[in-house]
Amino acid sequence: MFTNDGKYVLVTNNEGNDASVIDAKSLKIVNSIPTGTGPHGFRISTDSKYAFIANMAEDTVSVLDLDAMNEKQKISVGNTPVTTGITSDGKILVVPLNAENAAAVVDLDSSNITKVPVGNGPAQVYISADNKYAVIANQGTEENPSHSISKIDLVTKQVTATTETGTGAHGVVINPDGSKIFVTNMFDNTVTVIDNETNQVITTINVGATPNGISITP
Repeated sequence: MFTNDGKYVLVTNNEGNDASVIDAKSLKIVNSIPTGTGPHGFRISTDSKYAFIANMAEDTVSVLDLDAMNEKQKISVGNTPVTTGITSDGKILVVPLNAENAAAVVDLDSSNITKVPVGNGPAQVYISADNKYAVIANQGTEENPSHSISKIDLVTKQVTATTETGTGAHGVVINPDGSKIFVTNMFDNTVTVIDNETNQVITTINVGATPNGISITP
């Protein structure tokens, strides 16, 4: 993942328990920053100063300082964090907890953590550009799949909408104007497109086998 200033590319090394920092111009590794055990998904703050890395095997999030090139803080969040979302103002961290069927909503100023129940086996998270909502994709497992997204109000810290998707909802993204949500469904090889205002499914797109992450251009 690129930092927003385009200076670095970060890569988590799941078995190495660290993150590689690559200079985006020279394409050389300039640093390797230790994390917790089993680093997986992450997001970088809007100001490009911090990376928030979910450590799946340690139930923590590592906060990496990209100026000092070290782990600034480690936050205990709950069982099996998969990835992270951070509001654009850097105040709220959201972490899907796969083994708890919940999302941890962390107030980074006060360190208060609220666990919000979501669907079975939550995977990825995406925060709306206005910082009002976090959308969680509920994947479950191949043996016991889930098929929904949960929309969390970041003020009330409650789920305000649940929308049925395809089987095994995994990746999730909101388009730049905030009108649509796109969700990859790992176990039926589709992408669900959802109206972000009405929370209703617009269409389902057939794609290739086992779609995972998803991105969208402006």
